[in-house]
Amino acid sequence: MVKRAYEIWAESLLGKVLGERYRLNHVIGRGSFSVVFHATHTWTERAVAVKLLRLDIASSHDAMAKRFLREAKAAAALRHKNVVDVLDMGEAEGTAFIALELLVGEELSVRLAREGRLPLDETLRILLPVFDALHAAHARGMIHRDVKAENVFLHDEEGELVPKILDFGTVRTAYTEGETPLTEAGAILGTPHYMAPEQITTASVTGKADVWSCGVLAFRMLSGRFPFDGPNPTIVLANAFTQPAPSLASVAPELAPGVVEAVDRALAKSPEARHEDMHAFMDALLAGAREVGLHPVDPRKRG
Repeated sequence: MVKRAYEIWAESLLGKVLGERYRLNHVIGRGSFSVVFHATHTWTERAVAVKLLRLDIASSHDAMAKRFLREAKAAAALRHKNVVDVLDMGEAEGTAFIALELLVGEELSVRLAREGRLPLDETLRILLPVFDALHAAHARGMIHRDVKAENVFLHDEEGELVPKILDFGTVRTAYTEGETPLTEAGAILGTPHYMAPEQITTASVTGKADVWSCGVLAFRMLSGRFPFDGPNPTIVLANAFTQPAPSLASVAPELAPGVVEAVDRALAKSPEARHEDMHAFMDALLAGAREVGLHPVDPRKRG
C-alpha cells in the first residue's frame, strides 16, 4: 500500500521532541486536517496526545494554522468534564500543534460497531453529559458542527465511564473582521450521516445544527440505524435535505413515546421546530425515561 506524503511526514517526526517539550512516540489517529501522536512531556513524563495540523495544509494555508490555534484556545476555555482537556498549544516543525489529555478506552463508534445498538439507560448515560457539554459550548458561541459517534470517546477514568467530546477542530466561533475560518467559503463541513439540512446549503449555522446531529446520534444508538442512509455520501445528503426523517418508533417501537418524540423533534427539518437548545433536548429525554421507570443521572446536578 502506497503511503501518502503526509503519512511519510508524520513518520519522520517519530522520536523527535516537539516544541522542546513533547517527545512524539507513535501515531494514534489521523483526520482530514491533522495527525494525532501519543507523546510524552519531557519534563513531567506525563503521557499526552499531541495533535498536529498536517504540514501540507499548514504550509499552503497560513490562516488555517492561526485558526487551528484560536479554536483550540476556545475549546480550552470550556473546562467541562465531558470535553477533552486542552493542555497546551504552539507552533513547531513548520506547523501548529495542540497537546490534549490522553484518553483511555474507545470511541463510541467502535462500541456501536461491536454491539449494534444500546439500551436506553446506557444511551442516556453517554448522551446526557455530551449534551450538557455542547450546551456549555453553545453558551460561549461555539458550534461543534461535527458531532458523531467517532467524536465521542468513552473514557475510562479510574473505573468510571466519562464520555468526552473530541475534535473541536471544526468548531465555529465568533471571529473578528479580517480573521479567516478554518474552512474555505462554500465548503461543506461535517459528516454526511450527521449533517443538518442547513449545513448542506450554508456555513452560517446555529446550535440547532448540533441538536440535529445529536438527534441522529440518539437515533443510531437506540435503533442501530441511521435515519438517513444511501449508497454514497451524495445520496445521504440528498435524502437528509429532501426527505422527512423517519420516526424512531418505526425502527424501535418498544421505546417510550416520550423518548421517541424527543428524538423525532431533534430531527425536524426546520431548525425552529427542533428543541430550543441542548438542555431542552436533555429534559425531553429525561421525561421520556421516567415513563418507563428510568431515572438517569442529570449531569447538571452532579456535585
